[in-house]
Amino acid sequence: MDGFFVTATWLDVLAITACIGFIACEWVAPQTGALRRALWKGLGGATFLITISSLLMLVSRTGEMSGAPLTAIGQFLPLVAMKTHYGSAWWVRMAAVLVLWLAWVAGRFRSGRGPAGALYVMALAVIAYTRSATGHAGDHGMFMAAVWVDWLHLLAGGIWVGSLIAWSLVVLPALLRNDALQRDAAQRRLAVNGYGRLSAVSAMALAVIVLSGAYSAWEGLGTTEALWQSPYGQILLVKLALVGGMVGLGAHNRYVKLPHLDQWAGQAGARHPFVNKLPGFSSWPYRANTEMGCPLERCARTINIQALLGIAVLAAAALLHHAMPPADMHHLLP
Repeated sequence: MDGFFVTATWLDVLAITACIGFIACEWVAPQTGALRRALWKGLGGATFLITISSLLMLVSRTGEMSGAPLTAIGQFLPLVAMKTHYGSAWWVRMAAVLVLWLAWVAGRFRSGRGPAGALYVMALAVIAYTRSATGHAGDHGMFMAAVWVDWLHLLAGGIWVGSLIAWSLVVLPALLRNDALQRDAAQRRLAVNGYGRLSAVSAMALAVIVLSGAYSAWEGLGTTEALWQSPYGQILLVKLALVGGMVGLGAHNRYVKLPHLDQWAGQAGARHPFVNKLPGFSSWPYRANTEMGCPLERCARTINIQALLGIAVLAAAALLHHAMPPADMHHLLP
C-alpha cells in the first residue's frame, strides 16, 4: 500500500506541476497562433491528469486512514469524503477541478484567453493550496504559515519544472519542426526571445524555491544532524542533489547557450566575464558549426535532461510526503 500512496502523490504533484507549467508557457512562449493552440491542448492533457490524480488521492488517503487493503477501501470512501477534514478539502479541490475544465473549454474558443486563463490560474491556485494544506505542512492547521510557504514552494516549483516539461514536450518540438527558423532571422529572434523569457521566469521561480524550501526543510528537520541521520533528511539530500544538477544545466543554458542563441538570431549576445571563465562556461564567442547542428537543438537536449531531472525531483518530493519529518517525530516521542 505504501507504494500506491507514493505513486498517487507523485502523479498528483506532477499533474499540478504540469498544469502550472503549461499555463505559464502561455505567457513566455513565442507568440504564434499554432504554438499557443498546441500549448492549450497540452494544458487539457494536464487537466485530465490532475482529475485522475485527485481521485487517486482520495483512494490513497482513505487507505492510509482506514488501514484497509486496496480491495476493501470502497466501504470507507464515503466516510472519509464526508466526515473528515481531508474530505472537506477534497470537495473544495474537486470544485476547483470543475472550474479548470470550464476555463479550459472556454479558452479553446478565444484567441486571447484572458478571462479563461485568469480563471484557470485562480482555480489551480486553490488546488495547489489543498495539496499543501493536506500534507505535512498542514499537520498543525490548514492556514498556518508553513502551509502558505509550502504553497509558494509548490507554485514556484510548478513554474520552473512545469515550464521545462512544457517546453520539452510541446514548444521545442514545434520550433525545431519550423523550417523558417533556418532562413528567417525574425523567426529565430521570436524563438530565442521566448527562451530568454523562460530563463528569466525560471530564475525568479528558483529564488522562491530556495527560500521557501529552506524554511520547510528546517521546519521538517528540526536539527542539522537530522539531514543525514534520518530517512527524511537522506531523501531530502537526494532531492537537493537532483535540484543542483538542474541548476547547473540551467546556468549553462543561461550564460552560454542563450548568448549563442542571441548571436544565431542576429542579436547582441551578452557576455558574462566572470561566469564565462568558469570550467565548462568558457565557450565564447559563438561560431556556427554545421557538424554540431542548430544551437537550438543543443539547447533542447539540455532542457530535456532538465525536465527528466525535474520529474525525478517530484518523485523525491512524493517520498518526502510519506516520510515522518524528524521534527514531528521529536514532538511525538514524549
